[in-house]
Amino acid sequence: MPYLAVDTATQTLAVAVGERKRLYAEAAVVVEKNHSNKLMPMIESVLSYAELSPDQLKGIVVGYGPGSYTGVRIGVTTGKMLAWSLQIPLVGVSSLDGLAYQYQSSDLLVCPLFDARRQQAYCALYERSAATNGARGRFCKTEPDALRQLQTLFPLIHQRLQQRDQKGRTGQVVFLGNGAENYRELLIKEFSDRALFPESSSGYSVRAAYLLDVGIDRIEAGDTDDSERFVPAYLQMVEAEAKLLAQQPSDGQIRKEGVR
Repeated sequence: MPYLAVDTATQTLAVAVGERKRLYAEAAVVVEKNHSNKLMPMIESVLSYAELSPDQLKGIVVGYGPGSYTGVRIGVTTGKMLAWSLQIPLVGVSSLDGLAYQYQSSDLLVCPLFDARRQQAYCALYERSAATNGARGRFCKTEPDALRQLQTLFPLIHQRLQQRDQKGRTGQVVFLGNGAENYRELLIKEFSDRALFPESSSGYSVRAAYLLDVGIDRIEAGDTDDSERFVPAYLQMVEAEAKLLAQQPSDGQIRKEGVR
């Protein structure tokens, strides 16, 4: 039976339906606003294309952020409503996974970036663990989701790249998301030829198909969320980041709604 995945954390409204290792249908559209008006019709369209009805769904996977406060709430609320009304499991997955897992087969350091303005980004780091006994390592998150100033993110990446150099692994990092687009020159200046960028447009937008893969693993392992108590991930800046930002000239209130 199929599962449905939804993400509204950024300007990309993403929906996918499928099962393990089989994608039935996927759609994504960039919208400036009115996610709430477009999400349900988009879900209905994807289900119709896959020739499915809601009561055939086995579970719901929803991107819980980080990202736009308003956008994330819309996706999470819709996912909770569907899970509750259909009486099926709900799983929340980091929206950054919908970018990073596009590179799960590579041996690169992976850094998805959602632009949060003023050289801040919602970000995380991912990489494949070292191979053991001839078996490929597992792709996983090695630095948790956070809202960071780029200048405090850069040392973390340099440190990770140095560790990879010492182990004889690929010493490059691929930047994904709209933060990679908006801060491309700054990233190249900092990392030179160590910085890579997506070759296709999909690397700059969340893909619900990859959220589906991550979510299905959790649902089938019995690791589900309570559809009544589940809430979005509203990331706050860590203390060190807040102090650094406070030392900088400000043009007004800090905006923390992320990419919207």
